[in-house]
Parts: sequence; C-alpha cells; structure tokens
Amino acid sequence: MNTIRVVQLKKMPIFQMLALEEFLLDQPCENFLLINYGTPDAIVLGKSNDRHSLIESKTEVPLIRRFSGGGTVYVDQSTLFITWILSKELSEAKCVDTLFDWTVDTLQKAHPNLKLKRVETDYVIGDKKVGGTAQYVKKDRILHHTSFLFDYSQEKLQTLKHPLKAPKYRDGRSHEDFLTTLNSHFTTMEEFINPYVEVLKGDFSLEATSMLEILIHLQSPKQTVILES
Repeated sequence: MNTIRVVQLKKMPIFQMLALEEFLLDQPCENFLLINYGTPDAIVLGKSNDRHSLIESKTEVPLIRRFSGGGTVYVDQSTLFITWILSKELSEAKCVDTLFDWTVDTLQKAHPNLKLKRVETDYVIGDKKVGGTAQYVKKDRILHHTSFLFDYSQEKLQTLKHPLKAPKYRDGRSHEDFLTTLNSHFTTMEEFINPYVEVLKGDFSLEATSMLEILIHLQSPKQTVILES
C-alpha cells in the first residue's frame, strides 16, 4: 500500500503554504496531502492572471501570484485548502481519468448525501461553485490544489471583478448567485475533512507529518511571489 504523508495546518498564511507546495514538488519519492484550515486574508492570482483586469482597486490585503494556473481568489480564515502532491505513477494509478476526477470520487464516498460533483475545473454543489482548483505538472510529479469555501464575505468578494474568462456554467451570474459554502452542510471544517481522511485510509497508508520535519529543509520559493498592493 502506498504511503501518503499527511500535513495538517492551522491558518498557515497562503504565501507560506504555496512555498511549501513548491518545495514538496521537488521531493521525488514522497507523496503528500496538505490540509490547511483557514489563512490570513490575501488575494491569490494564477500564474498568468492580469491583476488590473481582475481586482477592483488598490487593496490593503497581500497580493500573491502562485506558480500554478487557474483563477484569482480571495482567501481568508473561512477558506479550506486541500493539496495533493503525488508522483505521476501513483496519480495515474489512482485516477479514473484525471487526478481531479479521483478526488471528487473520494469526497463523494466520504459524503454521499452532499451531491458534490465536478463541473469544468470546479467542485460544485447543485449548480453553485464551492471550490476552485488548479493543477501543476513538473517532471514526474503532479500537484492538485483546491480552495473550498467554508464561508465567504460578500464585502470581500467585491474586491474582485467579474472575470472576463469564466466557466460556461456560471452563465453571467454574480459572485453571490454563483457561489455556495460548506457551512450550509457542516458545522466545522473538521466535520468535512475527517470522513474524507477515513475513506483515504482504505487506499493508502497515511502517515501524519509535522511541519517541523519539513521546515528543516524548506527553501525559499522560486515562482510564488508577493506583489505590491
């Protein structure tokens, strides 16, 4: 049975989490699952996103450009992050068609009444987005990271413009009409995560890993950068 090192984090700043992901992508023989329960406020842009077309005006929160593609998101203490970092060999063995499909299938097994599904590059409940994703492939490694909305602030979302390129199923809807939250179904983030981890134990040997074990070797990120607000 393949081993997955599980790193559970509490409110790690998203810049540090992205730096951690970059570092772990360079560890060729190990597979990781990162779970981060919330983060200080920040706006995270995809690798090629244009900040001026996606952000309304100058903001006081940090602007961070991540190393993967995908859209621009406002993250805060109500954002739940799940990141898989796997060898290509393992990811191909565990996927139905893609790593994304497999993660959706596993979450469906953990929460069969939730009616969670994949639509384009999003996790969706009903016809509303509850999580966004991006993938990154590097040599023999693949990363799939997701930000789930446990809750969100409409006021904070006003910082973001309606994207010029949006998924077809959005159909021109405003942020408020397009998004939904996990806290409509779960009291805590742990209530969503714990059954998921239990399902994973049927497929993997899960090894709890502390940040202290990783920090000894952690290096500065090469691609993740903080932009001027």
